[in-house]
Amino acid sequence: MSAASIAILIMILIYGAVLIVSIGMAVVKIISLWKLFDKAGEPGWSSIVPVYNYMQQIKIAFGSYKLAWIYLALCGGYMVFTIISGIINIFSENLNEFTLIQLGLMCLAFLMIIPLYVIAGYTNYMFAKSYGKSTAFCVLSIFFSGIMILIMGFDKNTYYVGPKGISQYDQYGGL
Repeated sequence: MSAASIAILIMILIYGAVLIVSIGMAVVKIISLWKLFDKAGEPGWSSIVPVYNYMQQIKIAFGSYKLAWIYLALCGGYMVFTIISGIINIFSENLNEFTLIQLGLMCLAFLMIIPLYVIAGYTNYMFAKSYGKSTAFCVLSIFFSGIMILIMGFDKNTYYVGPKGISQYDQYGGL
């Protein structure tokens, strides 16, 4: 065996191990989200569907889908601006003509990323708050959402409190 074929074999083994670990982590996260959705009275199967599961997280955290539609519109705008910028780059013969347009589109796409991160962080914070977690836990869920979702999903003492962390009883004057 040559050195090149040994190097390729090692790379395949490393990427295979990373793939197996990634799939395992995704399965564990899906299971924990399934449990959290069940605790909130939402269908657990929605944790499997990629975009719909995030919409469900937003609904659990805030009580409606309004922010989810804003998030999806920003994602769509980001994708459109990025794709158009790439098409301009591919088909432009004279790059000087389209450089300013392409730069403007990329700046707009970058500016759309900022509210996406803000919405994602706030959603993670409020998602943990809706399960009655402390402020410190909620702040940690902004930066380590995957780990915090695992902790909440497999914790037997975690119960759904209500959207925004307000109990359904407290909303109506302490029923």
